[in-house]
Amino acid sequence: MEGFIDLVLALFLAFSIGRLLEEGFSRLGVPSVLGDLSVGIVFGASLLGWYPVNDVVKAFSVFGVFLLLFYAGLETRYSEFMRSLPVYGIITLGEVLAAFSLGYIIGISFGYPPKSAYFVGTVLVATSVSVSVKSLVEIKKLHTLEGYTVMGIAVLDDLAALITIVVGASLVKTGTINFETVSEILLIAISAWLIIVVLLHRYGSYISRLASHLHTDESILVSILATVLGLTLLSQYINLSPLVIAYAAGLGFSEAWGSKVAAEKVRLLAVLFSPLFFITTTAEIDLKTAIVPQYIPFYTTMIIAAFIGKLLGGGLTSFLVGYPAWASFRIGVGLFPRAEFCIIAAYMGYTYHVIGADVYLAALLIIVATNFLTPPILKYVYSHGPQYDPLKFKPKIVLVMEKLMRKTTKTR
Repeated sequence: MEGFIDLVLALFLAFSIGRLLEEGFSRLGVPSVLGDLSVGIVFGASLLGWYPVNDVVKAFSVFGVFLLLFYAGLETRYSEFMRSLPVYGIITLGEVLAAFSLGYIIGISFGYPPKSAYFVGTVLVATSVSVSVKSLVEIKKLHTLEGYTVMGIAVLDDLAALITIVVGASLVKTGTINFETVSEILLIAISAWLIIVVLLHRYGSYISRLASHLHTDESILVSILATVLGLTLLSQYINLSPLVIAYAAGLGFSEAWGSKVAAEKVRLLAVLFSPLFFITTTAEIDLKTAIVPQYIPFYTTMIIAAFIGKLLGGGLTSFLVGYPAWASFRIGVGLFPRAEFCIIAAYMGYTYHVIGADVYLAALLIIVATNFLTPPILKYVYSHGPQYDPLKFKPKIVLVMEKLMRKTTKTR
């Protein structure tokens, strides 16, 4: 009963104080996740110490973020995602390498060992899809060339962040940065991810239609969740993160028969339990140990790098593949916001004992800075320079690929 009462207390704080703070931050125009993080700081080890952090609460919190990622996958349209995947993939590779490299260099420069510097770099990788969408919607620029591109890259960013976290876990276990091991993990992760996505896209409707003939309540939802959970169990044999499986399964089921109804119900579960993850992550860490003057240069450098990494990586790579200069600049700015994955990366590094509370606090500060500053910057860059029609414009790399495909077809 003790574990149950702790869970009740955790849920009570999440549903009451957490929801009130979520509402407050939402009204300020920033991600509501900051409300959950604030609950962890106030009621956790940093201040009051009331929030219970044990195996039961941790298990429910991880299940919550698992559902959140599954829901994010369900809300991503498979056909649209796969159609532009090559271009988005090239840009994502460029901006991820830039952001990660910048963070790694900062970590080494401030005296962190290579394994710790790796997680410093990982903190800077992922863009927040939800924040990017909200910012673009507010200025009515979501359905633009740059808006579509930012969304595609942001989705791939999440996958890149998950892969870097998984690779980081392997590096901690092996004790060295072994590029052969990294390549093997990347190959396994990407291959498994693609296989799951493609197979579920092909057979997902069969699963949901068969389930619809059952007489039990919520048969479609239960069948879809059973499939995802079964794949998660199998993934443990190849050391693939459950979070990777969650998003892949969601994307695979995104266009299946009955997926829209299932998505709404998964969203309800995610809304209920995912706040526990963000509260628990901050509640477990005593941030007082990180609030010292000697860390101020590190925090300042990390915040600046959060902006520069995306601007150079996303913006410059977009320009190199054929986007106009203004469009490339807007794409870089659209990739500024950070949220959930920034915290996940920092928390994973902290649990592996390779980074301290200072890096975790840096992640929190990055979330605050990028989410407060991105909307006005986006509004400014969209109010200047030419506008581009997404239906008429194609990047040079796409034109080259289409030309090669036509030549191949004629040859055949």
